[in-house]
Amino acid sequence: MPDEGPEPGQTPEKPFDRKPHGLIAGAGIGGLAAALFLARAGWRITIADREPALLEVGAGLQLAPNATRLLKDIGIVDDLDDIAVEPSGLHVRLGRDGQTVSRTPLGRSGESRFGAPFLVVHRADLQNALLRRVEQEPAIELQLGLRLVDIREREDSIAGLFIDAHEQETRFEADLLVGADGLWSKARSLAGLPSPTRYSGKTAWRTLIPRDEAPLFAREAEVNLWLGPDAHIVHYPVCGGHEINVVAIIEDDWREEGWSAPGNPDIVNSRFRNWNTKARDLIAAAASWNRWALIDRAPEGRWSRARMTLLGDAAHPMMPFLAQGASQAIEDGAALAVLLGGIAPEGSALAGILKRYDALRIPRTARIQKEARRQGTIYHLDGAAGWMRDAALRLLPTDALLQRYDWLFSHDARQIST
Repeated sequence: MPDEGPEPGQTPEKPFDRKPHGLIAGAGIGGLAAALFLARAGWRITIADREPALLEVGAGLQLAPNATRLLKDIGIVDDLDDIAVEPSGLHVRLGRDGQTVSRTPLGRSGESRFGAPFLVVHRADLQNALLRRVEQEPAIELQLGLRLVDIREREDSIAGLFIDAHEQETRFEADLLVGADGLWSKARSLAGLPSPTRYSGKTAWRTLIPRDEAPLFAREAEVNLWLGPDAHIVHYPVCGGHEINVVAIIEDDWREEGWSAPGNPDIVNSRFRNWNTKARDLIAAAASWNRWALIDRAPEGRWSRARMTLLGDAAHPMMPFLAQGASQAIEDGAALAVLLGGIAPEGSALAGILKRYDALRIPRTARIQKEARRQGTIYHLDGAAGWMRDAALRLLPTDALLQRYDWLFSHDARQIST
């Protein structure tokens, strides 16, 4: 069971006669999920986002059992029942000839093993499901069109200063401020932590293909991974199977801030011109592409100070090669809520809880960052190293991948050890 009480030997926290107030900067997946977890833990929440409307950019994402078991708590898995797709397996092919080198069962066997499902979903569908729950929760207030510009801290509170499109200032006083404002986080810089500057040398291209326009093999309810020298492709169905999400990763030194720069289809078609016919047909079926530069960052020694902390990409951006970005943001919010449940918002108690949050979450996310970086290298091997990788994959038992990542998928962020 989650540990919601004091540690052994500690004096219980003083009860308080008002709901503590949390201010969350950022209404992406991590911010919305954290708001719902914190509201369940007894907090009143204000979410402020710079966008005037929450129109999620992007395409698909994968939710592993370490995230879906948490989303079950707030009703999101049920809300996604007709929209998310539960893949039957992970199918690994070679780009040069289309041969299958590995197939890992997911579906019922994965859910039975980990107690929660693997799901693939469009980002907008997940965000909309979270948003609907937020709008139904009386303890949460959502404010849009407000950009964080400064933070003012006192011993007994913290204030976020925001401006709107007309440069009018709005100030929110709270007991806690959570920066969930993504990779280029303003909250992060205001906390005195460095901004992301390390480009990985890889670019991700993404698209959605209507089911009827996609090759037949791509319509199967599977996560598909194609491996090749200096590139790989991931694809799976989303939106109840009506769209096929495709992400192509290539070695590239292109750099531009943001997540949805238009991409020239000729470039990505040319990059995969020597791949197997099926892979080329999949790439060619896309009418348009967006691309973004993948940015990596070494783990930090802290995310928190006094009355503020970070979660998600604001805290730990990671390469997408373990498909854990959204899942780790969800874990962050769930862990923070368990730690803060029943805690009075005095400065000393809150600062201690945030230090514990850092101590719990930073080692785990740092390990995932490292593993994801390593996985990207393995995917893009060429020559003798690539041949050895392929041979090793063919020899692995069908459940070897799930065994290898049991530490990742079995984790329950609500379980806070004393």
